[in-house]
Amino acid sequence: MKKIALAAIASLLLATSISVGSVAAASKTHVVQAGDTLYKISNQYKITVTELKRLNSLTSNNIKVKQKLIVENKVTSSKNVSSTNSLGTLSSSKLVTQPIISIPITSQALGKKLVDITQPLLGTPYVWAGVTPAGFDCSGFIFYAFNEAGVKVPRLDTIGFYNRSLFIKDPVVGDLLFFQNTYRPGISHIGIYLGDNKFIHAGTKAIEIASLDSSYWNTHFMGFKRFVDVR
Repeated sequence: MKKIALAAIASLLLATSISVGSVAAASKTHVVQAGDTLYKISNQYKITVTELKRLNSLTSNNIKVKQKLIVENKVTSSKNVSSTNSLGTLSSSKLVTQPIISIPITSQALGKKLVDITQPLLGTPYVWAGVTPAGFDCSGFIFYAFNEAGVKVPRLDTIGFYNRSLFIKDPVVGDLLFFQNTYRPGISHIGIYLGDNKFIHAGTKAIEIASLDSSYWNTHFMGFKRFVDVR
């Protein structure tokens, strides 16, 4: 009986080691090079920054040269369907699971409308809770621009807009960018993508164009999203 028990334990340990080896073999990795950022790496491997951070248990956007990052884990993807087919979204009180669904791409026409609407607003002063050309805050700017472009979204704060949108892998002009841990913990800022790593947003003083290549914005970048209202 003792020999049978020991043999069973040995078989279990062998199976476990084989399983672990299979996971390692199925994981695709990237070695961080000088100049790499989470945004750049996620864009290269067509995943979101959020997914890249989840795969590597990262709690910030800071990475180091020669650090090895998992950029794909096929075993996890095949066995944990429920986790890879959903994304956590923040509400004002708790983490809410939000399924990934198919939504239309932001059209070139909508992207052009948003550019045409927002460009003349450059220099408009920052006003807390502002939603008119007399002054905007970051979410008020999004509310104004999209409604003017024909996408009827309600007046929400950044977390509300975060919950009303879905992560995307291939951003186009007119899509949303979300940032975290700026003036408060968690989702705290939003902008509109202009292409070439640039975005327009309500900065601390006025409506301005900024770049994801900036160390500040890159460090706080959460990911690209698209409104479910886009049709």
